Amino acid sequence: MGRKTPADTSLRSQVYDSLREALTTGKFTPGQKLTFRFIAGVHGVSLTPVREALRRLVAEGGFEMQPNRSVRVPLMTRDRVIELRDIRIAMEGLATEKAAALATNQQIAQLHRIAREIMTVRARGDRAADRTKVREFHFALYAIARLPALLRVIEGLWLQTGPYMNLLYPDYIGSPRGPQTRARIIRALHAHDAATARREVENDIRRALSYVADLADHAGNIAPASPAIAKRPRARSSPSAGSSLTFT
Repeated sequence: MGRKTPADTSLRSQVYDSLREALTTGKFTPGQKLTFRFIAGVHGVSLTPVREALRRLVAEGGFEMQPNRSVRVPLMTRDRVIELRDIRIAMEGLATEKAAALATNQQIAQLHRIAREIMTVRARGDRAADRTKVREFHFALYAIARLPALLRVIEGLWLQTGPYMNLLYPDYIGSPRGPQTRARIIRALHAHDAATARREVENDIRRALSYVADLADHAGNIAPASPAIAKRPRARSSPSAGSSLTFT
């Protein structure tokens, strides 16, 4: 077997990053099956970087390997959601506490801008943009803490809970809690009030994932939301052109 070239590594990273972003923003639904060939076609790459990226994501809990060169987004149980909820509360609370002590006016202004953008896309009913912007807000907040190892742990947790965020629509998302919570977080950062900022983030995670957990049936299983529709990719002019998935 030949040595991997920088181009091989770059393609694998592109596929991995794109799939990871799609999982954490709920572009895939639990139980959704994807073939290696479809993912390769979307990205305009061969099967090799797809196989390597998926192997890594399976190890991280984002996908389950299936027969016939395919993967599936894992289904979830109430107990699993509660477990992930409690870990996220601890990890994201810590990141927020550290961020509150370090936040600059420029960083706070960025969070304020993203919070306004969430309200804009939510008002027009754009769920895909809504989920993307919510993720952007949280990770912009956690990045302020300057704890890259912790940030990577949080990303891994979102990888597993992201596909279930679709279940928050429309009832949970329709409440004013989200905008109010983000406003309180921003005020706490302005005041460098670490305890309040941490509490707001912890309560936000607890409410959202408890809501998802409570959707479980009598056996403890959580049914997925309506499946996303995978759009057939247009022909790619080069492998690097397919840097992101086209899923609704």
